[in-house]
Amino acid sequence: MSEENTQTTEQNASDNEKNQPDFIVKQYRIVRVEDGLKKRKEQIGAAWNGAKGEICIRLSGKQVIEGDIYLFPSLDEPA
Repeated sequence: MSEENTQTTEQNASDNEKNQPDFIVKQYRIVRVEDGLKKRKEQIGAAWNGAKGEICIRLSGKQVIEGDIYLFPSLDEPA
């Protein structure tokens, strides 16, 4: 591997670490189970803290959002 490729790979790995989300975006949804209906949390995206105090939310795919969404610190997520 050339020196240039090694530096690029190391930079991409560093950028990926910086781009880890600060929050996981979830919504409570009602789903049908064997014995009726159940309320569960579904991950619908991720969010990052901005430089000026704002929060950027990026939803996964195309979502129909009904009701509230919640931000959970990404540290609470299992590895």
